[in-house]
Amino acid sequence: MESRSLKSFYPHLGFLLVYLIWGLNMSSMKIGGREWDPVMFNGLRYLMISPVLWAYTYLSFRKKGLSLRMEARSLGLILFLGVLSAVGMEAMLSYALQYSNAANGSVLGRGFMPILTVMISLVIREIRLTPRILVGLPVAFASVVLIVAGGEQGLHFGPDTLRGDVLLLLRSLFGAFYLIGMSRLTAKYSLMLLISWEMTAGALSMLPYVLWKADAAYFAGIGPSGWMSLLYTAFLATLVGFTVHNWSLARLGPFKSSFYGYILPITAAVAGYFLMGETVNLYQIIGGAGVLVSMYLVQRDRMQTGVKLPARPAAAAGTGTGSNAAG
Repeated sequence: MESRSLKSFYPHLGFLLVYLIWGLNMSSMKIGGREWDPVMFNGLRYLMISPVLWAYTYLSFRKKGLSLRMEARSLGLILFLGVLSAVGMEAMLSYALQYSNAANGSVLGRGFMPILTVMISLVIREIRLTPRILVGLPVAFASVVLIVAGGEQGLHFGPDTLRGDVLLLLRSLFGAFYLIGMSRLTAKYSLMLLISWEMTAGALSMLPYVLWKADAAYFAGIGPSGWMSLLYTAFLATLVGFTVHNWSLARLGPFKSSFYGYILPITAAVAGYFLMGETVNLYQIIGGAGVLVSMYLVQRDRMQTGVKLPARPAAAAGTGTGSNAAG
């Protein structure tokens, strides 16, 4: 029989797996970005996996005799989060990088997310500041800056990147709200039901653009590497990645979950080294070590746990809750 301490480590392993997949996806999207329009790429990946998710969710719920119903308020929230994720985070990232660069994107579009999550969580009194957080958060952010600044592009802030940098900061803000909102829902509903609605909302929000741009000539111009990139991003980075991410999010809470995002520059650098022939220098190694140290400090902080919501009536328990939520 597995010990409780071992089971408590599973969400951390889940996030490590997710950011390994997403780090590899950075290289995959660099390859796919040579052929795909960014918004078309994101729209297609949501449209591809939504039917698969609903088929699995429907058959699973039917077999267990569970209901697909959600409270109107919760349904509205998950639909909003789906659009926020697809348009406010994924599509906005692609648009922002047209006016900024990938290095700025790693710091502003991802690195500020835990900081903003802390600020919002403090305002709504979901966490308390502790010495580990006060040390770990600045160390992690500084380490990410070191990793990115040591890369080939480096950091560059100026009038020419201002528009993109503002959009990247806005993306971090949206990401913080997404984590907090989703953590509340994962404590009440089945993970697969939430993912199905989220991806559907994202797909529908991008469908008009896909229909406007898509034609036979466009698709004929996409080579094998472009299609492989789309398939990897859709099924591994999105389907598997979002499922494991939100399963772990339900158990660790929004703050600790957001902190794992600091691993992404490390996994992306490693993937770039092996898949794209990119270089890794001493600054990036030192920055990576700093991230790992800060991760240890924050994840050892016992004060910050997942969102605790009142237990639902027995009649509603079929939608999944707590450590037994569907995954």
